[in-house]
Amino acid sequence: MNNRRDRQEKLLAELFHDDWAAGQASGFARAAAARARRLRRLQRALLSAGAVTAISAVLLFGGVRRSAPMVAKVSVPKRVLAYEIISDDELIAQLRDRPLLVLPKENGTREFVLLEN
Repeated sequence: MNNRRDRQEKLLAELFHDDWAAGQASGFARAAAARARRLRRLQRALLSAGAVTAISAVLLFGGVRRSAPMVAKVSVPKRVLAYEIISDDELIAQLRDRPLLVLPKENGTREFVLLEN
């Protein structure tokens, strides 16, 4: 290190030593350090409280779902079909002598159309 710089630092230290040890500057430094310690403790406390709250919320809501499964009672209405499945004999009996047109659809099913005489 430079010898001149050491002498300047020594001179400054000797010049302000009394102020930093027992003077007004010392009081400012102690107050600033105390405030920094308080803020650091407050930040840690808030962070810890937030973490505890988040963990307890997860455990509470997660535990409620596991411990008491919700069972919904749903009454299923009777199925009402738009069509009725009948046998070939019943179809022939219903049609009697009426003409029937069978049309194939694009999806592979067939559509039955009853024609008028």
